[in-house]
Amino acid sequence: MSTTYSTVIEEGKVPNTYMTGEVSYKKQTSDIHPENTVIKEVTCEPGARCNWHINLSLQLLIAKDTGYFQEKGKAIRLLHKDEVVTILPGVEHWYGATPFSKFSYIAIITEIDKGYALWLENVTDEEYFSF
Repeated sequence: MSTTYSTVIEEGKVPNTYMTGEVSYKKQTSDIHPENTVIKEVTCEPGARCNWHINLSLQLLIAKDTGYFQEKGKAIRLLHKDEVVTILPGVEHWYGATPFSKFSYIAIITEIDKGYALWLENVTDEEYFSF
């Protein structure tokens, strides 16, 4: 086996169907399992965040900046650069930027043949500003 390299295959803005605020992404695939693994670099502008959702497969989130992460029923956690969050299937959660700074992260999603996520309601301003 040798080292492989991949390039960005898609980029754009994430529709507000699943997000609040402005969110952009760059998507890659893995040469090891290109049909079943997605790698995304995502940037949330200040105040932007994803809706509550439940992943259908394992996701690794690698913080490139400071941002928020919250698991349902728990307090918001402040993520820091280079922190890695392992999000197991079935865990309701959200993540996003702080009110005053961007949040970029790398998402590695495995077993996408199971689907990406079950998208739920928006994170309310009351929930978001509870940190």
